[in-house]
Amino acid sequence: MIHILPPHVANKIAAGEVIERPASVVKELVENSLDAGATRITVEIEEGGKKLIRVIDNGCGISGSDLQLAFHPHATSKIREPEDLFEVISYGFRGEALASIGSVARASIVSRQSGEKVGHRITCERSECSEVIEAGGPVGTTVQIRDLFYNTPARRKFLKSDSAEVARTSETLTRLCLARPDIHLSFTHNGRRVLVCDAAKTEEERLVKFFGKDLKGKLIPIHGELPGITVTGFIGLPEVARPSSNRQYLFLNDRFITDKSLSHGVTMGFEGFVMGRRYPVFFVYLAVDPKTVDVNVHPTKAQVRFRDRNSIFSAIKRAVHTALSAARPMGELSFNDNKSTFQPPASQAPSPTTPPMPQTRHERVEDMKATLFPELANEVRECSPASQSQEAVWQAPPIENSSSWPESNPTVTQESRSSQRKGTPLRFMQIHRSYILVEEDEGFYIIDQHALHERMLFEQIWARVGKGEQLSQRLLIPEVIDLSPAELERFRGMASELAAIGFVLAPFGGNAVAVEEVPIELSKSSPGKLVHTLLKEAEYDLGGGIKDLKRDVVATMACRAAVKFNDRLSDAQIRELLLWEQNSEESAACPHGRPTRIRVTMKDLERQFLRNE
Repeated sequence: MIHILPPHVANKIAAGEVIERPASVVKELVENSLDAGATRITVEIEEGGKKLIRVIDNGCGISGSDLQLAFHPHATSKIREPEDLFEVISYGFRGEALASIGSVARASIVSRQSGEKVGHRITCERSECSEVIEAGGPVGTTVQIRDLFYNTPARRKFLKSDSAEVARTSETLTRLCLARPDIHLSFTHNGRRVLVCDAAKTEEERLVKFFGKDLKGKLIPIHGELPGITVTGFIGLPEVARPSSNRQYLFLNDRFITDKSLSHGVTMGFEGFVMGRRYPVFFVYLAVDPKTVDVNVHPTKAQVRFRDRNSIFSAIKRAVHTALSAARPMGELSFNDNKSTFQPPASQAPSPTTPPMPQTRHERVEDMKATLFPELANEVRECSPASQSQEAVWQAPPIENSSSWPESNPTVTQESRSSQRKGTPLRFMQIHRSYILVEEDEGFYIIDQHALHERMLFEQIWARVGKGEQLSQRLLIPEVIDLSPAELERFRGMASELAAIGFVLAPFGGNAVAVEEVPIELSKSSPGKLVHTLLKEAEYDLGGGIKDLKRDVVATMACRAAVKFNDRLSDAQIRELLLWEQNSEESAACPHGRPTRIRVTMKDLERQFLRNE
């Protein structure tokens, strides 16, 4: 039987599309403040926004008669005719936000317009609104939301920890502030200041405010125009490219949007300037004729539809590439140690004071061999105690009474495993500076050096965590790292878990933290890179338990600190890996599940060469 849903049920369904978490509420309310012409906005939340969300602005306010309709579904002042949907210039226009919020929380609004001696107040709970009454207050609007999802406990269970929700809210406000550098915004959680953003004179000033010295002096302005399309903003120099995409922001007519196609256009503009697996930093602002954009395709307005996406893609790509090309004469790009940096042009490089010494015949022969026969550059070496070099090795004590070979492998017997543990020489070679080929009686196996080293570091640190041993080594000079407000909040929620595994950070003023101690095994790794890699992995939540969080953090740090592809390893380092691999039952895969080795038997070779037919 078909029937019409009651208003409170329909509003809850709409809330499920629009109101996902406290950050969603904050976004809708702050956007309403911006549409009201506010220049100063204050956001206050408690318990991650679950207990209280309060947004105060100095906008134009709402009259008493309009306030009666504020919580009604599809009540809006932004559009009147169907044609208005195809020329939307405001942030909000659907008329669903307040109605949805009022159906899943206890809400109230106090507002006063300029010229009025007294304001007005209305409350809403379970979609039922009170009468509008007079109330005192400053010019502007104050919206207060209490007990979010109190009447939908299933939805409330899906909320994350307070620190995670604060981080989400902080990122939401960051996007709004980057889109509107002219506003002043403050954000507090449980009375603690999280973010204070003064009105900025320029967009670059606002960017440096949020992301610190990492970007100061390292931003290139971009500009491009096509009929009906203007591209402006800033891109980071290739040297500040990151291992994740969390410094990529795209705005359309002062509204943050997500669009993989247009973001790819920026990346294409960086082609030839940034190494693979690195994400360029960009803040791109698009000004497009509203008639050519449909913003009514997503409940949260995060995605839009363009009439001519290809032209916008081309404009972005050309603007980025032109800006990089114009900056390039200041320094030629070179890739060293997997980083892209601007180096002085060859014409400016100092000339050597003495001519280079001519090569000996032996050196010329060796160079020719390495050039013509690169596969011979890494000669086959033997792993035996007598041939061990004096090079420094990773500290990795062998694990006794364990086996790394699967019992299901019929080609390796218990006796062969025992003989290998007792020091039987292994013939090995590193190939392409990425894999290690090891000969054995029944064939050979190939090791992924990164995956195996990652597993070794993980097991070392995890064993220390289980025993409660001293994990950290204090840095002689703490490394100071600038974070965004959202990243800082995320680390606040992880601080105790990070300290438990030997990674100690301390506040350093503003949005900066100082890395004071790192796990012993990672003392030679860059603390800054470890911090940014941890941020990349996930928005951590304690729902899975402290142990799961610790394990994820340890796995991430081990991955970041392990040797990478194209890293040449010494004989001693390869022996270290092989001996650990032979004596560990946990060496078959890295902590993230990738296999560390594959085996090729003599029978496999005979089959490939058609010798067993």
